[in-house]
Amino acid sequence: MTTQYVIVEGAFEKFLLERILPENIVAQSKIIPGNGYNIALSKARSLLVSSELPVALIVDADTTDSTTVEEKKDFLSQSLQQFSHPEHFHVFLAVPEMEQIFFSRREIMEELLGEAMSDQQWEIASYHPGQVLRDLLHTQDLETSLQTLLTPKVIEKLRNTEFVQDIIRSSHVAIKAA
Repeated sequence: MTTQYVIVEGAFEKFLLERILPENIVAQSKIIPGNGYNIALSKARSLLVSSELPVALIVDADTTDSTTVEEKKDFLSQSLQQFSHPEHFHVFLAVPEMEQIFFSRREIMEELLGEAMSDQQWEIASYHPGQVLRDLLHTQDLETSLQTLLTPKVIEKLRNTEFVQDIIRSSHVAIKAA
């Protein structure tokens, strides 16, 4: 039974969430890729109008500037409030993008790579996590590479990041309310 909608920017984010969120949350959520920021926002708005189920909108902030991040989150929240009450949706911004969860703690990348990252790589990853992840994995296709690299140990570490924990907490509220 679907108890919530989770709208993400694209197929990679859907792939990632389906692997790192707990199975009970994935089973009770309909994760929908938006094929970009604007389409994701549009789908979230449409679902708030057409469904009684809560909506989680998960998009990239596309910046690390805290003022710009807050402005974007406020804009998204206000945009969705035009269609529903604030308790009916939740906005999550990945700063600067979803791949940042891999760089939340060094131990995650060390487990994923089997080796330590340089301080320079770590610094660049704080601004361009997707590109650094692709470079470190020597791929442009993260989905294919991560299918084998996302071991239970890596998944558990990713699941325990603050960003993912916030999504899990919000999902538990939606599931309990259903």
